[in-house]
Amino acid sequence: MHRSLLVAFCTGTLYGQTQVDLRTQSKSVDFSGANTTKPFKSGTVFPSICSMGEIFYKSDSPAGANVFGCTATNVWTLEGQGLPAVSGNAGKSLSTDGVNIAWNALGGDLAGPIASATVTQIQGRSVSAAPPQSGQALIWNANTNRWEPQVVAGGGGISMLSQAGDLAVARVSATTLSIGAACSVSTPCNARFGSLVFSVISGAAASITAGTGNAFVFISSTGLLTVGHSLTVQCQSGCTAQSGVTAFPVDSVPIYIWSATAGAWDVNGGADVRAFNSAKVVQSGTGLASVDLAGKTVISADPTLIGIRASVPATSSVACVTGSWATDTSFYYVCVSSGSWRRTALANW
Repeated sequence: MHRSLLVAFCTGTLYGQTQVDLRTQSKSVDFSGANTTKPFKSGTVFPSICSMGEIFYKSDSPAGANVFGCTATNVWTLEGQGLPAVSGNAGKSLSTDGVNIAWNALGGDLAGPIASATVTQIQGRSVSAAPPQSGQALIWNANTNRWEPQVVAGGGGISMLSQAGDLAVARVSATTLSIGAACSVSTPCNARFGSLVFSVISGAAASITAGTGNAFVFISSTGLLTVGHSLTVQCQSGCTAQSGVTAFPVDSVPIYIWSATAGAWDVNGGADVRAFNSAKVVQSGTGLASVDLAGKTVISADPTLIGIRASVPATSSVACVTGSWATDTSFYYVCVSSGSWRRTALANW
């Protein structure tokens, strides 16, 4: 009797310890109310034995790089790639070369931290740090080998980009004007006087120290890049300062007018008066003749219509041009045909 009770008790105990296989004996399992859930094995040392598909949490690895999967029998592999350390990498961007992930500083045409990156060059060519003025654009300066702010067009001046850099004037500071920065041996800035052409092959600068008024930038008839003014101005390399000028000389090629106030160039004081296509037509009238000589138009009397005074002929057969005349105290002489003179006596009345 006692043995039967003992067997029954033990049998009941065994049934109470039976484990449930959740894979086949459960439905819609919800662990959200559990105090803790640990679906992975964990520790600081990988289990020596594993089969494909097992997961292990390595508790002493860096955050983001501590979950490993068994990818082959007894082989543990990091799942995913952890991020590199952020310390010491402020302002850098996270990038990959296709194999590794790393923090990298900006390069190429950009510099500085991402939040305040600066374009320091365009396609590997440096950009001037000079602040642009109203109406300017970036223009390549072969003389300085960099992109610089220059005037493209303005006022009644040129408007085609191919001539925009020719003798352009820009305010680079309160006291300095840049003139023709793009002019070089390979890209000369030319000015024509009739059939004569002058070339400017280097830039210049005009500095002001005092005065209020206008500066007139022009090419003189002798080919000099000139800054005429009624201010206190000096030219550094490539130009000549000429005081007492209040307008463009009539024998000059005008380029720019720039105003100044109290010893400083006005920020928006530039007036572009360049003109790539221009001409000065001189038409001779009755009795006048014109001819271009060394870039200048010379006007003279037409000897076929106006008699030119000549020296008193020694004989009536002295060479002469028809219509030429001469006089002395006794006679008035006239050339009636080539090499033939006539004269008449002079008398008081």
